[in-house]
Amino acid sequence: MCPWWRGVLACGLLSAIAPASASAEEAAGGLSREGAESAPAREQPVAIENLEVTERSLDTVADATAFATVIEVERQAEEFKTVAQVLAETAGLQVRRFGGLGDFATVSVRGASSGQVRIYFDDVPLTRARTETVNLADLPLEPLQRIEVYRATTPLSVGASALGGVINLITKDPTDEPSVSFLAGGGSFGTRQASLTASGRVDEWGILGSFNYLGSEGDFPFDDDNGTPVNPHDDERVRRQNNAFDSGDVILKAVRDLSSRARLVALNEFFINDQGVPGIGAFQSEDASLFDLRNLSYVRFLADGADHLPTEFDTTLFFIYEEERFEDPSGDLGLGRRKTRFRTFAAGANAHGAETFGDHLLEGRIDLSGEVLVPRDLAATDPMDVTQSRISFDAAIGDTWSTLADTLLLDGQLRYEMVYDDFGGFVDANGDVTDESSGGTQHLFTPRIGARYTALSWLWLKANAGRYGRFPNFSELFGNRGSIVGNPDLKPEKGWNVDAGLVAQATSVGPVEGLRAEAVFFWRDVDDLILLLQNSQRTSVPQNVGSARIWGVEVSTAFEAWRRVGFTANYTYQDARDESAAPSRNGKQLPGIPQNEAYVRVDYHPWDVAPFYELSFTSDNFLDPANLIEVPSRLIHSLGLQWQLPWSPLVLTFEARNVTDNQIADVAGFPLPGRSFYGTVAYRWNGAPKEDS
Repeated sequence: MCPWWRGVLACGLLSAIAPASASAEEAAGGLSREGAESAPAREQPVAIENLEVTERSLDTVADATAFATVIEVERQAEEFKTVAQVLAETAGLQVRRFGGLGDFATVSVRGASSGQVRIYFDDVPLTRARTETVNLADLPLEPLQRIEVYRATTPLSVGASALGGVINLITKDPTDEPSVSFLAGGGSFGTRQASLTASGRVDEWGILGSFNYLGSEGDFPFDDDNGTPVNPHDDERVRRQNNAFDSGDVILKAVRDLSSRARLVALNEFFINDQGVPGIGAFQSEDASLFDLRNLSYVRFLADGADHLPTEFDTTLFFIYEEERFEDPSGDLGLGRRKTRFRTFAAGANAHGAETFGDHLLEGRIDLSGEVLVPRDLAATDPMDVTQSRISFDAAIGDTWSTLADTLLLDGQLRYEMVYDDFGGFVDANGDVTDESSGGTQHLFTPRIGARYTALSWLWLKANAGRYGRFPNFSELFGNRGSIVGNPDLKPEKGWNVDAGLVAQATSVGPVEGLRAEAVFFWRDVDDLILLLQNSQRTSVPQNVGSARIWGVEVSTAFEAWRRVGFTANYTYQDARDESAAPSRNGKQLPGIPQNEAYVRVDYHPWDVAPFYELSFTSDNFLDPANLIEVPSRLIHSLGLQWQLPWSPLVLTFEARNVTDNQIADVAGFPLPGRSFYGTVAYRWNGAPKEDS
């Protein structure tokens, strides 16, 4: 294990070079609303010896004091990447994958569990009450403009607080002039990809249409220990079976300007995925399958200074339908023969406004939503299942105060959250639904305060502290027909998030341009953790018996030298400890949370041909709460080459990933691919006049 002082030393070293650097993730204030482009930066160059500084407007993200990362997806779009891969390269985030491309993947932020992280699509919540965990494999990358990651705080631009951070996927807006982009690619293990996006104006409407397909056979080779990890004599090299998938995503987005200060946005997204479920590597399933479907629609009205409305105002209506069908006819995955169908209906409305009063920016938000889960066990003798429902209400206020000649921003927020759950029956220890109804109302108050001080024209100091929570999900409250017996008396998980650090940026330092850096210390204390306690050989009961303490350091930097060399790097150290009363867990490292993670990328682009190199390091970590099953540390090297054809708008990209063929796994029994190769062809056309292109 890496001692704690290495993380502190790394923070100190970056702090020392900060005057010549800046943050790629600077959330420099102001408010950015979904559906509207960020306002152009107000550039005010200031010469300080050889340092040229550009002051930016305060509208990069929706929270001025938050430590947030903005990932510009268009820079990633010409490479063979997914949302899971892009997030895994971000400071403070850990992605756990249950297999190769297309398999289930989750994200953790600063050691929080995946269920504590809330994920949004254009500010519409994808997190559901059934399990809260969002499968990253079900999220398309190509139609996105950017991804916003809030690593501790929850901005008022979204509707509910998050104990473990917020990830918001922002789609592209239609272009005024006709434009078309196309990407096709493929690679190892029968992988194929295609996407087509077209945009333009039709009468008064801006229209964007996007079609995306991704599929793979997933038959990568791996070392199978036959379920006997301590006996190497029966190990063999086999291929992953029943791991193929095909997924497609279609988005139609329309925008209409109602006036110079108001507009209407409508979007419909349809996602479908059909895949095999191979199970663990030692005992693979031959015929288990999973089918997912999602349809998301919203209509949004936005106004900026319109008559009779606040300075900034937006309101949204949304509807989501999700369906999951799972079938294991042979019972290979350990729970017997199963055939289930889960359907979720969710709808909601919200309104958010902001008004300036002198040195204060006052905000208010209100949300009302409901969702209904309709489970169906089609393999049961008595297929009766009871509908589960949740009504959620959220009200929040905030004040951003600018003082000390605009050098100090103080941001205070208070949220009230309420959920009412209803379940018309109860799942007992035998998996049978009884007539006993259950449910109830739970409440959360989540205050938060943040500050940002402009120490120098190129240096910001930030700090945040807030209390957040997570309501129990349906499975924890009411049980399921698998292995969990419900506990309707569960309390919400609650915790404090605290972080502080520095952010800096400089436009030019000699031959170096766009130099950016960030160094952050974070601390999280969580109480009433919900843990599954086994009460029989077959079932477990969730209980509020856990607590955890997590602290760490994040450092990141990025720059371009001589307009030819691009460099990006980040490092995260975190100490995540279980502080539950159980002796087997107390003081142990939380499973799946490595103490050290690092990512480095170097691009060299002197001509039309641009090679690049990526390095990803993850230290050893444990897969179980008792720290008995360990995953060794790993170092992954990847190489790539991108070629902009000089005689056409085509861009060719070739990538070799995990070139040392390091056989790894994020979760016990679920192997990940070794060495693999991918290639893409990208085409972009913009019909704007040359002088405007």
